[in-house]
Amino acid sequence: MTDGDLQTIYTKVFEDSIKLSMNYNPQQIAATYMAIGCRIYKTVLKDDDFIQMMKTIHNTPIEPYPSTTIH
Repeated sequence: MTDGDLQTIYTKVFEDSIKLSMNYNPQQIAATYMAIGCRIYKTVLKDDDFIQMMKTIHNTPIEPYPSTTIH
């Protein structure tokens, strides 16, 4: 996988999340993506690697998206 592939996937998933947020609560969408992502990671990573990744996610500061109105 290249950085370009990762950017393409990110863009497609982000666009899907914006479309879903027109009809569903954004927190429900985020929770669903988190659950799917964690399940995939739990499947493909060793237990120690999964735990370390979850700690890293927990300890990484994240900036919110700017508030926008979705039409």
